[in-house]
Amino acid sequence: MLPPERTPRQRMMDLLIGARLSSHQLAQMLGIPERQVEDHLAHVVKSIGHDHSRRFILEPSTCPDCGFVFRDRSRLTRPSRCPKCRSEGITAPRYGIEAVRKDQN
Repeated sequence: MLPPERTPRQRMMDLLIGARLSSHQLAQMLGIPERQVEDHLAHVVKSIGHDHSRRFILEPSTCPDCGFVFRDRSRLTRPSRCPKCRSEGITAPRYGIEAVRKDQN
């Protein structure tokens, strides 16, 4: 259990270290609405951008029907429809934080 005295963003960052979680999973673990998770994620990305010892990981959404991967999507939310086959059964993106090895540039 995470300490309650930490802010939701701090707790979110703790949960994301070494894990890959969707916004729905984060919302359940933090006890906040999924929309709030998506708002907090934008700030987490900025915070991690200033910290050169860690990096934010985004596993993009995919379409299970045709296999399309939303690699170039800059928004952190799940797309509503596949541009290739128009399917609406898109998987949710997953987020994580990992340490940057010192030998990486």
